[in-house]
Amino acid sequence: MNLKKSNNIKIEGGMSSMTDLVFLLLIFFIIISTMVNTSHEIELPSSSGDPSLTSPVKVYVNNENTYFINSNMTPIPGRKLEDEILKIIGENKTIELLADKSTDRQFAYDVIKIAKNNSLKIVIKTRIAK
Repeated sequence: MNLKKSNNIKIEGGMSSMTDLVFLLLIFFIIISTMVNTSHEIELPSSSGDPSLTSPVKVYVNNENTYFINSNMTPIPGRKLEDEILKIIGENKTIELLADKSTDRQFAYDVIKIAKNNSLKIVIKTRIAK
């Protein structure tokens, strides 16, 4: 007795309809994500404090080994650097060191030494290498 199945049913899904569905969902989420506001409406209190007291003192060392503090464009001699930093340090007690990569390391080390001798925090700014 040779019994054969005469009704072979193939179950296949069309990939084109699945692709259409994925693209429709993608468009839907793109449109919805542009409408969503992720920020919260917060009314911040006003302050009467001076922001320069809490912001760090920025010490720049350029490629000619010259010191500058904050946005002051007059060069500061190395022997007066500590006095100038302590004069404007404020409450934050943080120094931000921005040294040119071609500067002598000793000039950057001098700023670190000033921070260490006066128990100040120091942040050394760098650029991420690509």
